[in-house]
Amino acid sequence: MIYRKGHKPAGIFFLLCFLGWAAQARAVYIDDARTLEVIGKVQTRTSIRLQHSEGWTYPHDIAAGNLVQWRNLGVIEINHDLMNLTQDLALLYPLKALDIFAKYHIVGRFLYEGVYDFGPRAFQDVRDADKENIDEFKQSYELWECYLDLSRGPLFFRLGRQNLAWGETDTFRLLDAINPLDNTFGGPFEDLDDRRIPLWMLRGSYNFGNIGPVSSAMVEVFWVPGFWDTHVAPYAPAGTAYAAPIPDTGMRKVLVTPGKKMSNSRWGVRVMGVLGNNLNFTLAHYKTFLDMPTARLGVEPGTKIVTGTDSLFQELIWSDVQITGASFNYCDPHTDIIWRGEAAWFWDEPVFIPQENLKISDQAIPMPPALVDLISELTGVDLEELGMTSLPINPTGGKVPKKDILRYMIGFDKYLWIRPLNPRTTFMISMQYFGQWIPDYDKRQKQLLALYPKPLDFAGLRETEHTFTFLARTNYMNGFINPQLVLAYDVRGAWLFMPSVMFLREPFRFNIQYSGIVGNFTNFGAFRDRDQISFMFSYLLN
Repeated sequence: MIYRKGHKPAGIFFLLCFLGWAAQARAVYIDDARTLEVIGKVQTRTSIRLQHSEGWTYPHDIAAGNLVQWRNLGVIEINHDLMNLTQDLALLYPLKALDIFAKYHIVGRFLYEGVYDFGPRAFQDVRDADKENIDEFKQSYELWECYLDLSRGPLFFRLGRQNLAWGETDTFRLLDAINPLDNTFGGPFEDLDDRRIPLWMLRGSYNFGNIGPVSSAMVEVFWVPGFWDTHVAPYAPAGTAYAAPIPDTGMRKVLVTPGKKMSNSRWGVRVMGVLGNNLNFTLAHYKTFLDMPTARLGVEPGTKIVTGTDSLFQELIWSDVQITGASFNYCDPHTDIIWRGEAAWFWDEPVFIPQENLKISDQAIPMPPALVDLISELTGVDLEELGMTSLPINPTGGKVPKKDILRYMIGFDKYLWIRPLNPRTTFMISMQYFGQWIPDYDKRQKQLLALYPKPLDFAGLRETEHTFTFLARTNYMNGFINPQLVLAYDVRGAWLFMPSVMFLREPFRFNIQYSGIVGNFTNFGAFRDRDQISFMFSYLLN
């Protein structure tokens, strides 16, 4: 991302607001043929915490009623169909019969998070303690998307900074893991479409038409050159509103992100088609980088440790992974239900086994049992259970184990009448079941979530995990009132609730959303102390 210091983000934002209000509520076309249009959006979002922070969440003194988000966003989008240019070229070179269609798309995004300047004193203290880092984190002015489309007959190319989403899932990702996610401005309470970060990508497809029983058979490939773009999901600095609840161990954190080299390229291919009239399928294989880093305990080279942690540090590593999968959607003509399914095999995905990731020596001096018991009692951590009953010498640092993991989803969408609740408009109902299976499961595997108040006691991970999601929405008063309910349930005992209502009177949109998590400290339950209510106002020029 591109960050520029020394600007006045609040001033820039309000200037954008003024320009937006002054504009007419429609797209601006530059030419009579309407091949060049300019559209845009300005938006401000305010979120208020509804409970006191607890556990490892930092800052600790953010109580109910405190401001935790004041996100201001300005977007300017340019779309230009180069139809006239290609027609002129065809006139100049009639023998070559170009028939090439071209258009380009440019989006500039301006973002400013004001909570670190105008929010609670605790967030301002976080900024004062890490001013340079937080100042870069809270604001960005960048070329968000910029690509050129070229097509001729069945051949299509898109070149430039773009998003590419594969698969059929909502809320959580399986095959849709090509672009990194930005979890720093809302975490699990943000929509996936608002969290994807575009990448500089070369993308192409070819439509073969009908091949046997398959119609609209198509192959799509993409390549993100590693020497060009190796962006990964950003890491939220400690003390920011949506940073993961991680205990402060006093050790340095070292972020290990992929370097710009060819071997760190993202790439992939998928085959798509239609069977019959209503079964769409996809087969895909691609390489990407995980959104969540893997942790290991590192040791400064050449050091010897018997006690103490001066030479230890925590490495957070963004690892690459290859994914093979398939998806489908099927419209049942008898019930008008759209069935969706997806399965993805993650090859050699890094996992967290404390005895291996946190191991610091292959040679060690056994501690007396009495000392083990004393340390366990003082720290609240069962050292014997974790296999940490020795003092290291000549430490080598931990290693990151890897395992294949299968993840899958089955779900459906259905429009139906619920006349007691809405006699004039149908409801759209969507349900999904997500599963995970680790074939070579190790009972020592854990989630990288430390259980308060024991920094070395981690949330468990089963051989199979299960999560359900539910979405329902409708509208009233001819689309003026648009309520929606999103639920997610992890069978380990974590619930996510996100009811919202949007009032829409184009070009204005006002949205109120409650976001809350209750239950056990697992999966998205790690954010169970972040319940909030959000107010979002948007003005669209489209």
